Amino acid sequence: MNKVLIVAEHAGGRLNPATAKCVSCAATIPDAEITVAVLAKDGADVAAQASALEGVSKVLLVENPANAAPLAAVLAPQLAKLAEGFGYVLGPSTTFARDLMPRVAALLGVPQLSDVMAVESATRFKRPVYAGNAITTVEVTAGTQVVCTVRVASYGAAGTGAAAPVEKRTLD
Repeated sequence: MNKVLIVAEHAGGRLNPATAKCVSCAATIPDAEITVAVLAKDGADVAAQASALEGVSKVLLVENPANAAPLAAVLAPQLAKLAEGFGYVLGPSTTFARDLMPRVAALLGVPQLSDVMAVESATRFKRPVYAGNAITTVEVTAGTQVVCTVRVASYGAAGTGAAAPVEKRTLD
């Protein structure tokens, strides 16, 4: 089983559609077990929206007053703690995750891949280079934890209608 953790991007109590596209990307990882992390001040509504995404097996909800504003310096340590035991940590290739994910990778001491546009296997990914004029294949060593941003233009949104359990977490 390949455990995948996706950070939910949200604002104003609404889940960003880019998160559903990350779920679609994660579903292409062989034997993926997908968990979505919601880091918010009051995240029950966002967690419910994330739990409805097809393919999500669980939602981890971390409610903390410090999470009222989505600041990478505040969220990265929390996401790094949640990432223990996960082989993959994904976020959308948006301004939000482009700031957050390198910090998470640095805290975990693992590689970070940007703009993943295709998953070829559990260790091989395609991403654009040279302003999208060429595509390269990146391979990581099996068993290496990887932090990725997902090129959301390359994936359709996961459907809704599921009901994954929501688990509240408290991080010290």
